[in-house]
Amino acid sequence: EEKIKISDGMALHWENMDDEERNHRISLAKRQWEEMSDIERENLRRAAAKAVRLASREGSKSEKFLREGLTEAGYDVIFHKKGLIPNQSLEIDLFIPELRTAIEIDGPAHFFPIWGEANLNHHIKADAEKNGLLLAMGYVVIRVKHLTKNISNKTQRNLLSTVSEQLSQIRDTFPQKSKRFIELEI
Repeated sequence: EEKIKISDGMALHWENMDDEERNHRISLAKRQWEEMSDIERENLRRAAAKAVRLASREGSKSEKFLREGLTEAGYDVIFHKKGLIPNQSLEIDLFIPELRTAIEIDGPAHFFPIWGEANLNHHIKADAEKNGLLLAMGYVVIRVKHLTKNISNKTQRNLLSTVSEQLSQIRDTFPQKSKRFIELEI
């Protein structure tokens, strides 16, 4: 309970930070980067690349948190589900079989050219194709637009609460065909 209060307080502090303080912190971070040696920068780049590869295999922090929270709430959650669509090699971030619901957590690389324009265009096309195939098979698709820079505990709790609310609605009344694509933003 105390950790939640601290987390909420920190999140509120960052949300309410004025531009001057935010710019000051940005300036400090830039200066710290500039003062690093080439070797230190390269080590950081390697660590970041390794973390991205690991997250693609094991799931992002948000995927793991959501899986754990939904499992604790009593849902059967299949993590990185493959083979849902015959003859397709698609992987679903989280799948709730009893609700016929696929949950996709889309980070910034799905919306911004972080890894280049070609990669962004690939993500956009692949996401649209996956949505279409899943919807055509009668599944519900929940796409979570995850652009939050600070993945705080409060942000994770908000994610779990928002997705849980959607799943409760789906459980109560399975949506008609035109309402099976749900976009959320955290």
